[in-house]
Amino acid sequence: MRSQLQVDVENLASPGSRKVGSSGHGQAIVYLKQRMKAAGFEPYHENSYELAYQIESTKYINLAGVRPGLDRSLKPTLLVAHYDTCGDQPGADDNAAAIAIWFEVQKSLQSLNLQRDIIFLFPDAEEPPRFLSEHMGSTNFYEKQLKHAIHAGLVLDLVGHDIPLEGFEELLFIFGAESHPEMADLLINADLPDGLKNIATLNRYVGDLSDHHVIRKHGKPYLFFTCGRWEHYHQHSDLPEHLNYTKMAKIGEYLVTVIQALDSRELKDSKADYDPVSVELFLLKRALGSYLNDNGIQMNDREDIQKFVLNWIQQHQL
Repeated sequence: MRSQLQVDVENLASPGSRKVGSSGHGQAIVYLKQRMKAAGFEPYHENSYELAYQIESTKYINLAGVRPGLDRSLKPTLLVAHYDTCGDQPGADDNAAAIAIWFEVQKSLQSLNLQRDIIFLFPDAEEPPRFLSEHMGSTNFYEKQLKHAIHAGLVLDLVGHDIPLEGFEELLFIFGAESHPEMADLLINADLPDGLKNIATLNRYVGDLSDHHVIRKHGKPYLFFTCGRWEHYHQHSDLPEHLNYTKMAKIGEYLVTVIQALDSRELKDSKADYDPVSVELFLLKRALGSYLNDNGIQMNDREDIQKFVLNWIQQHQL
């Protein structure tokens, strides 16, 4: 029997493309609005989930809904996963998987008494030619459509697959712990499901790979979760059957614990040069301890982390 995760991915990927302006893009909007309503989201703006904007002759549509918290005067937490694709490819991993995980998370959150509102944002125009531009959907939302300041942002992209390295399939990469000491601390304390391992490291090692760009640029606390690039990245072969739905479910479980921890933290202003080196070392050793020991790799300071991570990224093209 297919899980709801798989159903969501298949429905979003079935048209073969969610390129802006394509029929699949339009079908995705219809499907997502139906799922948002079924999930109990309040429309973010008046009576509609749609937040449209236009650049020259092209119309873009961000989709946003709210899971109400108990104290609506508090700053909301922003959860993000883009829905457009890079050209004519089905985009099962990029980024239907992330959207499916957020819907799974919302189902789990319904039984929890969270204090803060949660905004679920499915932005448009993450892919080229708008990537990292002022017209990127998440940037447009944050700078022109957001009503109030956010508490923090959690962003998902490319989270549906195993890491394509034998022995490391369970890994989940996390960037942004340096954005606030509390964000780093909750990575240590949030429960990690069996069968999932996480590694955190500095965003500057890879640059802004997704919608966390605007949150980082504005100096707000954030975490970006990804399994990195793989052979199906931006390819016609990015199909639902290549995803690991068990891993996706575990990522969803983990994110629920992260959101719970984040909900109760104040996130007071902190110095911009915070370095979460102790957190990164702890997570690296927890996830890769035997590999590091077997290969005689030292892991004691920032220099060791930087050398290891940059070599890994270059060697495996993650």
